[in-house]
Amino acid sequence: MAEMRRRVSDAEVPGWAGGVMLGLRWVTLLVELNLMVLLGTLAGGVVLGVGPALRAGGAVAASMTAEPAPWRTFWRTWRTGFGRTNLLFAPVWVVAVLLWFDGVAVTLLDGPPRAALQVGLVLVGVWFAVVLVFWPRVTLRYDRGPGETWRFLLLVPLLGPTTSLAVLVVLGATALAVWVLPVLAVLVGVSFPLWGTGRLVDDRLDRVDAQTAAA
Repeated sequence: MAEMRRRVSDAEVPGWAGGVMLGLRWVTLLVELNLMVLLGTLAGGVVLGVGPALRAGGAVAASMTAEPAPWRTFWRTWRTGFGRTNLLFAPVWVVAVLLWFDGVAVTLLDGPPRAALQVGLVLVGVWFAVVLVFWPRVTLRYDRGPGETWRFLLLVPLLGPTTSLAVLVVLGATALAVWVLPVLAVLVGVSFPLWGTGRLVDDRLDRVDAQTAAA
């Protein structure tokens, strides 16, 4: 399979036929990547599988059609640093649970308190969404401890507000597409955001690294 992918990747078909082949290969890989993330999540019993699956999915999405063996890359990344990855992902579960409880609390309130809590939840949810998009690429790129990693992640929306806005546009477009055509959630619901935001995040991190090196 890897050799077959390598041959297809290296093959150059001129004209519109080459474009169609590339497009089909790209769509196929998105569907495969979505399946990889699902299987990786289940392989870790969901709670211990989501973090490693997203991190490994980010590694595959970074290469996409240039990756001759995406399944091998995925599972190798999934296994590497499994414990560390879950330690770095643990705060995500904490925030998710707190947001869920706050969402329940909103339904029990009325008037101004309810409106204020709803606004707060939206702001925290948007911030958290941007942080979660950055999480796979940050944990792949840097070998830092949990404290330093999360200090950086919590500040990263402020370091690149334009990038954060672009990330939210991609997430919003994905949510709209899934709402209109629910089957997309099964096919590319996770893989498309991983791919669509990956280049944005990598470009932002490249600039951060360059600024840090120049300081």
